Amino acid sequence: MCRFKLRRLDGNDAWSFREIRLEALANHPEAFGASWEEEQRQSEAQFAERLENGLVIGGFFDDGMLAGTIGVSKSKGIKTQHVGSIWGMFVRQTARRTGLSRRLLSAAVDEVGTTLRSLRLSVVSSNVAAIRLYRSMGFKEWAVEVEALKVGDIYHDEILMRLELGP
Repeated sequence: MCRFKLRRLDGNDAWSFREIRLEALANHPEAFGASWEEEQRQSEAQFAERLENGLVIGGFFDDGMLAGTIGVSKSKGIKTQHVGSIWGMFVRQTARRTGLSRRLLSAAVDEVGTTLRSLRLSVVSSNVAAIRLYRSMGFKEWAVEVEALKVGDIYHDEILMRLELGP
């Protein structure tokens, strides 16, 4: 069984984060609102800035290679500051079925703790494994966005889910 070290990424992780992010976007374009074409134009410095100004947790193999990531953003609006969003969840093929996805999601939920009332995410309707994971962690479906994403000539629906955190 693989063991992983989890920690919050910072600007020093920009190259590794850029590499795994572009891999995710290239291999699973239907799973992300962002596109490889847009993000590959961003510099390492731009990725470093994203890490310094946001919350991204990484899971690392024993050899130090980044195996998976999850991001959490908190809404900045006065009326919506009680809501957070999971984004960019991705685990490399070699680390799948090891429990890393669950650990990353748990770490993200623990990180925001009771500072938020709810945590939301969207997941492409064809990603059965991710949907199963999110449900097992207490996320509930609240809507389906039909044809949310278009990759090439194919439309993909997204399931919107939320986890209640606060009182």
